Amino acid sequence: MPGAVLYAQQLSLSIGVHTGIMSTYTMDNGISRDPRYRPYYGVKFAPIGANFSVNYEYVGFVVSPSLINVGQNFYVLNTSDGDIGDRKYNLKYLNLPVGFKVHIVNLAFLKISGLVSLSASYLLDGSETISHSEDIMTFPKDVYPILPPGYNVEYDGVAVPVVNDYVISEKKDFRSMQIFAGAGLQSDWDVSNSWRVYFDLRVNYGLFDPRTKSYIERLDARETLYDIPGQRHDVFAQFSIGIARYIDFEQKDVEKKKKVRSERKGYTTKKYPYRKPRNSKPGG
Repeated sequence: MPGAVLYAQQLSLSIGVHTGIMSTYTMDNGISRDPRYRPYYGVKFAPIGANFSVNYEYVGFVVSPSLINVGQNFYVLNTSDGDIGDRKYNLKYLNLPVGFKVHIVNLAFLKISGLVSLSASYLLDGSETISHSEDIMTFPKDVYPILPPGYNVEYDGVAVPVVNDYVISEKKDFRSMQIFAGAGLQSDWDVSNSWRVYFDLRVNYGLFDPRTKSYIERLDARETLYDIPGQRHDVFAQFSIGIARYIDFEQKDVEKKKKVRSERKGYTTKKYPYRKPRNSKPGG
């Protein structure tokens, strides 16, 4: 019967833990114009998080704090577009998203929901480093005056030495807080009367350039050797899988409790707790 599979509960509360993976894309106008780099895609971990969820019949709310790693890596190229090293960019955040859900599929054992979220992310650590072998690279002429010893200008570029983990930027060069706007899907599968497995796929966009104002000023003044000016935003897709303990409150139980409370408030005794007064004088 169709009515037998409809979700009958009025309210569901759950708390759980999850882990996940991420794929990050860094939208950087400077790097995209810089012939020294070519992006490549990899997977990063969102090692652990928690989930606090409230679901009503048609909508729900979720708070899902977690640790995340944001930032894309790049190949370092010589003047012939050959790969000679890596530029590694990683920001570790404590992410605190608050989400609103609309249930698209709403069955007794399964919910699939569209979700939008807004999160405050607090920077725990951050770095951007570069490593490459000895070769010839294309540097902007604006940075020729600040080339360190061992970097020699040639007719076809700049001859560079071997570099290992040269620090482009570090934690102090990044904002302490970022705001991400997200959208995606979440599904909840009830595997027993008290446990559910959930899946969450969400794409998030960083609203601000993650770098500090002071670093951007240095960038604009051409004081950075391996970086050129350009606005940056981080985008990441996160897939999470978790398990949660949940409690359902059926509508009839809620209505029963309300009825009991109302009866208690309106209760009066049918008998006087003392002797009824006479309505006439003695002997009358």
